[in-house]
Amino acid sequence: MTSPSCPALIVHDDDPFRKALIAALDQNHFTVTSSTGDPEALKMLHDRRFSVVLLGIDLKTGRGLATLDYLKNKRSATSVIVVGDPNPKLRDYGKAAVETLIKPVDPKYVARRARMYCGH
Repeated sequence: MTSPSCPALIVHDDDPFRKALIAALDQNHFTVTSSTGDPEALKMLHDRRFSVVLLGIDLKTGRGLATLDYLKNKRSATSVIVVGDPNPKLRDYGKAAVETLIKPVDPKYVARRARMYCGH
């Protein structure tokens, strides 16, 4: 018997990492929706419910911060996993998340961690 599908949103602009993460999530029975940036992700979050959001944050450019603020203010049942480059400030932003993972990180590991939050 297979695990039930889990709706997940990936918001990440690193194309190779995003594609590898999509493949890893597919293998772990997720229904994956993908976005490369905040404007598109915010529309998707407004229109649909996701159990897990895998959010890439780039503190140099500010990418991902608008999505994180939206999710923090919405206080939804969505579990957020922040993925970002090594930066001491990343953990401060990640306080709104259930986990903060530092790159480089294996997409298969991210998928296994995300599976823990399905159905919450």
